[in-house]
Amino acid sequence: MPIEPRRYNQEEIDELIACPKTVSEPPRREMKQDRGHFRNDLRLKSTDQKCEFRAFMRRSEDFPENFSIGLAFLPKDGTGELVLLRCNGPHGAFNDAFDPDHPHFDFHVHRASAAMIDTGLRAEKSATVNRDFASYEEALQYFVRTANITDATVHFGNIAQGKLLLVEEEPKP
Repeated sequence: MPIEPRRYNQEEIDELIACPKTVSEPPRREMKQDRGHFRNDLRLKSTDQKCEFRAFMRRSEDFPENFSIGLAFLPKDGTGELVLLRCNGPHGAFNDAFDPDHPHFDFHVHRASAAMIDTGLRAEKSATVNRDFASYEEALQYFVRTANITDATVHFGNIAQGKLLLVEEEPKP
């Protein structure tokens, strides 16, 4: 019999997103190409070592403005991951309907909500337009700040100045 997923209140969700985190398994030096997307992942732990997370980065090979950078909580009870946050670029098609006012036609953020969990939907189903980023690089900076990854510059170069070099890469002259 499958384990029933745990219910989370909004305060718990917000704390999981905001708690300070450090990288426990760094991202690959370069994104891996897979079925039309570039992909990379990393693992995180809360600084108090009580919680584990997975972060993912996806970017379309053909449409670089179509990307997703996300944070998933990995509960220790085996109920499966809970996606807490996703930063996305515009990707248009949503439910096969054209609606230019829908957040998917712009840079947007999906943030987990207890209300979505309570109704049986994906925790991060709802989305809002976000004006804090307008590119993959800016979205990664926003993500690092929002997810409170305290050692991000160790793994992503000079993120504070908008340059996202992975540690092993040398800056170009």
